[in-house]
Amino acid sequence: MVKTYFKTFARMFKRHATRLISVFLMVVLSVGFSAGIGMATDKMKYALGEIYKKENVSDFIVRGDTDLSGKKEELGKLGFEVVLGGFIEAEEDGVPVRLYTFPTGETGKQNLFETIDEAPMPEDAPIGSLPIAVERATEQLPEHALGEEVSLPGIPLKFVITKIVQNPLHLAVRDDPSVFENENGDGYKPLGDIFYLESAFPFPCNNLYLSSPALKAHLGDVAATMFDAKYEQILKTEKAKIEALFAEELSGETPTTAVLTLHENFTFESYDAYMDKIEMIGYVLMVVFVLVTLLVVLSTMTRLLDEERSQIACLMTLGYSPAKILTKYLLFALVGTLIGAVGGYFAAMGLSYVIYVNFNWNFTMPPFPAHVSLAFFMIVASVILVATLAATVIAGMRKMRERPATLLRPKSPRPGKKVIFERMPALWRRIPFKMKSTLRNVLRFKTRFIMTVVSVMASTALVFAGLAVLDCCIFQDIGTFAMIVVAIVVLVFAALLNAVVIYTLTNINISERERELATLMVLGYHDKEVTLYVYREIYITSAIGILLGIPFGVVLLTFIFSLLSFGTIAGINVYVWLVAPVMSLLFTFLATLLLRRKIVKIDMNASLKAME
Repeated sequence: MVKTYFKTFARMFKRHATRLISVFLMVVLSVGFSAGIGMATDKMKYALGEIYKKENVSDFIVRGDTDLSGKKEELGKLGFEVVLGGFIEAEEDGVPVRLYTFPTGETGKQNLFETIDEAPMPEDAPIGSLPIAVERATEQLPEHALGEEVSLPGIPLKFVITKIVQNPLHLAVRDDPSVFENENGDGYKPLGDIFYLESAFPFPCNNLYLSSPALKAHLGDVAATMFDAKYEQILKTEKAKIEALFAEELSGETPTTAVLTLHENFTFESYDAYMDKIEMIGYVLMVVFVLVTLLVVLSTMTRLLDEERSQIACLMTLGYSPAKILTKYLLFALVGTLIGAVGGYFAAMGLSYVIYVNFNWNFTMPPFPAHVSLAFFMIVASVILVATLAATVIAGMRKMRERPATLLRPKSPRPGKKVIFERMPALWRRIPFKMKSTLRNVLRFKTRFIMTVVSVMASTALVFAGLAVLDCCIFQDIGTFAMIVVAIVVLVFAALLNAVVIYTLTNINISERERELATLMVLGYHDKEVTLYVYREIYITSAIGILLGIPFGVVLLTFIFSLLSFGTIAGINVYVWLVAPVMSLLFTFLATLLLRRKIVKIDMNASLKAME
């Protein structure tokens, strides 16, 4: 008996290999997309935290109109590590130019610059000129050469560039605002140059760079990330200490001092904002991806158990318990889901790498972190695994409650009932006979109809949402290249999910009706007539799902836009409304083409004898 039981395992996997592949593909897409988005944000947050720690980024900058060096000792007593510095900003041809100055040796304590290139002071440099470092070139910042002589507005000194560096406070490569024309931040002027001078030259010390040991200790925790709840709590406490010390300078209508945090730094704040937006997209679309996956897997396992009726009956008569019989099908679902989860992990890793690398268009990113990020993967894979096994148990227990004699007999056909159109005689009489048969088949099997419609509707909505977000990023000039890449990723995975959903459900539909189709062939129907008989039902069901998918996509997109704080439904270009349903129709057409061979190659004898 044990040998017989194990033989059925191998036969089941061989017989239902197509269904195993369907489960695998659905899980790969859902886990790959959802975990990939999550891994990308985790790795980017980790990378930002590593930059913060490695470069010893200042937690606060106190900027004033007067010399602030006298406050260094008092800030030290409050527990802060203090670096003195100066800040001068002037305009040259209407473009802001910044000069940061540090007393000798101070640059080696906080905001550690990465030296990209350097050279000694040229022998022919003007007498009395000072060595100066320049921020590396970006789309915004101009390129300078080593040995170049520089004159700065309002400073009667000559400087020579001896270093090209990168400051961790200036990782953005574009769109970094400098001087705002009004308090709302409208019409900012891009930066022109950023220079750094490490010298004992007595420039005013109007900048204090503060490092907080409490914040550094928090970010030293492996689980901590920039701007998390604990970080904000510590930041608020530490900032209050500084403001209490500078209470007089901060009071009045025109404060002479400002206490700046990394929230006021464009690199860190915009970087974090991008992470939040990507994470929000991931959370919202993860729910839809998982829902569609579960519906398709449920359909697959329900049909598999229907086909295994006789096997279940035989095992019952041999004395196997319902739990032992059910274990066989749970193992099938478990294997398909676990293999899909493993494939999804590698797909997620590839996706996170693509997103991470493309953020170099916005920020100077460090190499892709080797940091292992499993949180999103474990959450998504666990949800799908538990739901898949639960669906298998529910479908299997229905079969276990039936008697072996009942299971050995062919499943009773559904009773013939009038569909809604038959209750409209004036309309029904005008419908051709072939279409009447199609409508009956579509509407009589309500469970199959609803699951197919909902699955196609959700996958169409995902395609619509992906196209709309991409449209906002490109044609409405909202977002950046990195966000465009994310939108493309959403669209590609949504399109693949759409294709797999339609193919899988169509395949199940054909498998369920092999006996019916074999009967039509015996009655003399040609291959074209048989395929059209099936195709009409598929096209009608898919069309209903596609039509419902657009309004569902609008609801989904409205929610996404509200989370991202950009884009409107009214602003979506017309092509999005047309391309989304056309793509779904195209996938339906391709699925029918791929499955035509399965229809015309049905073994009439085997199919008609299957229930004997």
